[in-house]
Amino acid sequence: MNTDILRTVSVSPRPADRAPPAVILAAGAGMRLREGNGGRPKPLTELLGLSLLERSILSCRAAGVDECYVVVGYAQERIVHLIGELEARHGISITVVRNPNWETGNGSSALAAVSHLTGPFLLLMCDHVFDPAILRLLMAATDGSDCCLLAVDRHTDSVLDLADATKVRLDGRSITAIGKELAPFDGVDTGLFLCSQALLDALEKASGSDKRSLTRAIRHLIQERKIRAVDVGRRFWVDVDTPESLSHARRVLLANLAKPSEDGFVARWLNRRVSLRLSSYLASTRLSPGAITLASFLIALSGAFLFAVGSYLWTLLAGLLVQFASIVDGCDGEIARLKFQTSRFGAWADTMLDRYADVAVVAGISLGHWQTHPTAFTLLGAILALTGFILASYTKKEYALRYGSEPPSGRLARLSKRDVRLFVLFAGALLNRPFEAMILVGAVSHLAVGMHFLTASRRDRRLGKA
Repeated sequence: MNTDILRTVSVSPRPADRAPPAVILAAGAGMRLREGNGGRPKPLTELLGLSLLERSILSCRAAGVDECYVVVGYAQERIVHLIGELEARHGISITVVRNPNWETGNGSSALAAVSHLTGPFLLLMCDHVFDPAILRLLMAATDGSDCCLLAVDRHTDSVLDLADATKVRLDGRSITAIGKELAPFDGVDTGLFLCSQALLDALEKASGSDKRSLTRAIRHLIQERKIRAVDVGRRFWVDVDTPESLSHARRVLLANLAKPSEDGFVARWLNRRVSLRLSSYLASTRLSPGAITLASFLIALSGAFLFAVGSYLWTLLAGLLVQFASIVDGCDGEIARLKFQTSRFGAWADTMLDRYADVAVVAGISLGHWQTHPTAFTLLGAILALTGFILASYTKKEYALRYGSEPPSGRLARLSKRDVRLFVLFAGALLNRPFEAMILVGAVSHLAVGMHFLTASRRDRRLGKA
């Protein structure tokens, strides 16, 4: 880690397909936020298991950025220590830029770093929590000119403190005015930029003021018509500068963990409501997504074992455990997305353990039923349910592999999802009819598989490939 103020050096051109570096401003004192976070510097303020600075750096990495410059000022030694840990932990290049004039404003912090960079760069504030997709939007919108880009939110209804936000007025994509008191306005400045060296010139022109303002530099760019807006759509961002906005950012991050396109009915209306609350607490622990995946698997195995006992009391407890395992099964992905710990191995391991748990639950219910009904029908029912559960998942993945898209998600497909079938097994346990519930969801799973076959066949005939 480079902990010196950047010096002018000869920099080799970056490959065209490599993301530009990111400059993260983390020099301010953040007095309003410190009053509610125990006096910690703003970059060290924790939000769902990560400091604001770490969340900014990992958001950059999630957008494909592999090089960051962090400008420090207030309480810089504590922040530099954290940066050293983050660089080692996450394997991303982080250069510290010390700004001795940090009290004069964020313009001086930006100038401390960007005057020593060549080529385009991303500029952001460490106290802004945002969807990494916004950075990808900015990078995709560049046209190679020296024009700077500012991510703008036109949906001002979602801004927590609109009165304190920096507004922008637009003419198409061109920004024509900027300021907190601006009226009328068309959107809000998100504090996320993709900049060229034009910003350096604007910062130097604006440096005559005692309080160097980034907004003042942006006004110079507006006059020179060297800044444009990029609409962020409904992608989230939050400016965290008060205890209230910190709480708001927490709610926004949790709300964006849901996966409406993938969740079944039970996950959407029940499981997510519980798992998000649970994840909000788990985020502050050291539990990894993998550990949560394993915990969900072991809970399901415990339920499967109790189903095999056969008595109503144990059956009821088994149903509760299986439903709780279904809820916890959502937490591993939520924590992974919250803390930027998603991985292909983690997703694969989660899928495999889910299948093992399904087999165990079917075996447990069937063994419990066998104690009072040792007939061929019990064996056939077990086979029906087991093949249905496995094929419901396998057929969907095969469809996506062969056709390059997910199969249509109708009611039948949603009813065959794992969250629904585990809830039906829980309901069956409540009624002391777990075997009958298993037969029901097994049959629905086979119907969903048949629907996928029918959809694929119709698609091939439509394309003349039958």
